[in-house]
Amino acid sequence: MADKRLIIVPLNELRTFDADVIGSLYPHKGKIYRWVKNAGSTSLTGTAPALTLPTSALGSINNRVVAPTGAGPSTAASASIANIAGAAMTAIGPSGSDTGDHGWVQCKGLKKVSMTQSATAADQLIGAISVATDAVDSAWARSVVPIDSAGLQPMHTKHVTLVRLHATTGAATAFSAYVDIQCL
Repeated sequence: MADKRLIIVPLNELRTFDADVIGSLYPHKGKIYRWVKNAGSTSLTGTAPALTLPTSALGSINNRVVAPTGAGPSTAASASIANIAGAAMTAIGPSGSDTGDHGWVQCKGLKKVSMTQSATAADQLIGAISVATDAVDSAWARSVVPIDSAGLQPMHTKHVTLVRLHATTGAATAFSAYVDIQCL
């Protein structure tokens, strides 16, 4: 028998408490979402990236998220690869917010997001990936052409992949992009 779960909180709703089992995954219409708490002091922007809160508490790794600027040094491209939790479904208030600091993050599936442009046309093509986040809290970092692994086993890092041409290139300005989120 298939494992079916009833989502008791709509995907665009916020709560000030843990209404669902925090950190649990919920499949819905071919996508997967996770109920999380924004543990940072900065609001999460809708469709923008959320990072897992760096912690030594193993049980809290998938439960608490922060905005890219709230994760400290892990916002650098070299350090944030494994920290991406997914895209916030709606703006989630900072920790302790009376408007709601618990909400949904999409961690798998297709989504329209805001992504910074690249000056390199090849980086805007279908299949280019972003493995890091922008420090501006409102957009994904620019995508890059996937690196050839030279016959080595592929790495399974959390990322988003462009599924539609990100047509404009130039300044580091955020534009809409259609991506496949792979942040489980």
